[in-house]
Amino acid sequence: MAGDLKTLIPEDLVLKCVKCGLCKSVCPSYHGEEGSFARGRLALAEMVARGEVPLNGDVVRQWDECAMCRRCEWICPNDVHYKEIFVKARELQEKEKGRDLVSRAGLKSLELMQSNVGRGAIKVLSKITRFLPSEVKVPLPTGSVKFMPVPEGEPFGIRGKTFKAEREKGKLLFFTGCMIDVFYGRTGESVVKLMNRIGYTVIVPEDIRCCGAPHLYHGNVSAFEKLREHNLKEIDRHEFDAIVVACPTCGGALTEDYGRDWKVYDFAELIFKETENPKFKTANERITFHVPCHSYSAMKVDPEVFYSVMGRVEGAELIRAEKAQSCCGFAGLWSIKNPGLSEKVQKEKMEDFESTGADYILTTCPGCVLQLRDGVRKFRKNQRVMHLADYLAERLND
Repeated sequence: MAGDLKTLIPEDLVLKCVKCGLCKSVCPSYHGEEGSFARGRLALAEMVARGEVPLNGDVVRQWDECAMCRRCEWICPNDVHYKEIFVKARELQEKEKGRDLVSRAGLKSLELMQSNVGRGAIKVLSKITRFLPSEVKVPLPTGSVKFMPVPEGEPFGIRGKTFKAEREKGKLLFFTGCMIDVFYGRTGESVVKLMNRIGYTVIVPEDIRCCGAPHLYHGNVSAFEKLREHNLKEIDRHEFDAIVVACPTCGGALTEDYGRDWKVYDFAELIFKETENPKFKTANERITFHVPCHSYSAMKVDPEVFYSVMGRVEGAELIRAEKAQSCCGFAGLWSIKNPGLSEKVQKEKMEDFESTGADYILTTCPGCVLQLRDGVRKFRKNQRVMHLADYLAERLND
């Protein structure tokens, strides 16, 4: 059996870790145990691969506590490919132990809601829920609660459309992502508005599915490969110069895991490249920013890009939070499976943001928007959370 494990978790990848422990300082799930941050989890993978430790419930628990934020990769001085190793470890976990109910239900829901039946049901549901508050308190199967979003705008409303720029200098394919498609339709519209303003025609494919990153990160490699194959066929139907995203997890998957040499931009990168336009204007607003983990760990976007773009908003005071680049505690299903860890990280973030005195907390990840809005409600903070695309689109100076 150990030989099979070595094939799945190549020892040469694991041995790149020199056990310096620097990853402990940035890991959102570290809680005192050696197995609760990257060094310990990699050591467990190494021992499992060698057959020295069985893949038992304790190993599974410690692997499941990983948020896959990949901040360990960002800070690692030895370029350890944590994601590559851990995807293989979780693939082994799935084969040997099966998938827990929460993960199975969550990943399947991402597939179902992007099916024809799922899209139709979500469109109907959005008409029913439009009179509810923007977030609804929902009990989770793990015993905690989360304020979940009610759809803003029309779900899948920009799918299958092309939005022409007046003075076209290029074409972008907009990979919207599940959360924008379902919950944050207005954010998708904001991205289109901003890209049109700087001269890009925006193509939104009709039948894009989930990018597959959640499946890959959970070790469900076969499901990821099916989603990737479907999306590649849909993307290949269009001619474009680059792909634009407003979700860094999608952007990371498209950059790293789709096997194409296309250029993938965070929408803010394209605005950053414009030295003069567009112009933004507001009046006496204090803003701060949460840097999504996958924007710099997966997409490799310099956080200064976001700060530079926000610095162009006339009338806004930009206040940098001390922990702006730390994890918000969402990480998709991680916040549902590990509510205690998630809420601890979330509370620290909300206290840090409150100390800035900012009116608005901005970010560029729809998942982080969900988690931070949940934090505002849960900890009764008097701040508004917005996706940066929405904030900028509302303040375009015509």
